[in-house]
Amino acid sequence: MKELAAGSLVRHRTLGRGKVVAVEPAALHVFFPDSDTRYAAKLRWPAAGAFLSQDGLEPDPWLSGLTSFAKDSASGRWALDANFMSQDEAVALFLSENPGGFQAPAPGKRGAPRVGRGARWRAASEAWASSMGEGRSARLLEDGEYEELGARALRVALLAGEIPGMPEPDVLEEAFAPGDATGDFLDALLGYLSVPSPARARFERLCAATHALGAPSDAAWALVTFFPFVAVPTRQVVLLPRSACPGASRLGCELQYQAVPNWVTYTRYRDLSSRLLEKLAPHGARDHVDVECFVHTTGTRRASRPAKGAGTPARREGSTAAPARGAGARSRRKG
Repeated sequence: MKELAAGSLVRHRTLGRGKVVAVEPAALHVFFPDSDTRYAAKLRWPAAGAFLSQDGLEPDPWLSGLTSFAKDSASGRWALDANFMSQDEAVALFLSENPGGFQAPAPGKRGAPRVGRGARWRAASEAWASSMGEGRSARLLEDGEYEELGARALRVALLAGEIPGMPEPDVLEEAFAPGDATGDFLDALLGYLSVPSPARARFERLCAATHALGAPSDAAWALVTFFPFVAVPTRQVVLLPRSACPGASRLGCELQYQAVPNWVTYTRYRDLSSRLLEKLAPHGARDHVDVECFVHTTGTRRASRPAKGAGTPARREGSTAAPARGAGARSRRKG
């Protein structure tokens, strides 16, 4: 067996497949998902090597993506967040509340708020397609019609403005007022959307252009990710920190979140969303609109605590705290 490191997948002779969480001189901490506990097992090292193998292990995207571990200083044990919920648990609970999966429930049925959220995303996506799609935005950009482009972008964003975590209408109106910063943002956005799989350089250019809009800091992630998301919901994701962070944490994914949009957090969330879309597709999920609704529901759900001493993790409502507001400067295009 090759040298083990944090993140390595292994198979234990009796405990099954697991993921190495931490390696110490005399101990190996391994999380075994079949053990029905959020705690990683602390195995004596190197003696435990006789029970472990990496032969014949197939890739496990879910287990590899499980990264939200923290060490308890009192016990010396590593564990997932106290409100951890496996993907299977989250899906089962979602389906128990929404028997139709991702089909719209009848009016008044439980789950209507989730459908309302998805309907708003889809309305914005349809508005983007009709006003900016099929080369319309590229032609306006080429003709220097920044004011018209900005007005269209604002109309699209306002359709999703009632979704918690999206910027307030006055923030959006200020961000898309005619000016140099607005033109630079639209140029960076359309450059980002011009290729099927944008690389880091295009994403970071979009982040810089968003910062120059001067919107409050808690609107940054929404402004960076909203427009690509509604333009191509089959490939792009929207990251609203107030729902994405607690949702990802509850599902065991550490986003390494920072208030300033960055490539590491973005790719971690995009990878999680892609895995969830594959998991949810058999239940009717079509794209990342449905995934976003699922993550939001999972992260903001109230869950009862298990009996004291139970092996499954205690669960609590995910935090929805958002970064503090702050303002930045922006330059305007005259006339």
